[in-house]
Amino acid sequence: MKSKHEEHALAISTWESEGGAPNRSGQRDEYGRRFEGDGTYTIYYLFTGETAEIGPWKMEGLNPKNAARALHILNNPT
Repeated sequence: MKSKHEEHALAISTWESEGGAPNRSGQRDEYGRRFEGDGTYTIYYLFTGETAEIGPWKMEGLNPKNAARALHILNNPT
């Protein structure tokens, strides 16, 4: 049986992976973060499920820190 803390952590993780809250402009983010079975993350386009790309670099095989940074960059273009 999971504790409430574990249930909340899982819910938040799932929510973040699906794009999280709307940004300040009221629009939902376009990219999400998915945890892969090998312990890495993939950033993907929410509407198609395809792996995101920045230039020639596919956003897959990322560690948690780089995945968070890439997600922030893609969802908050300047």
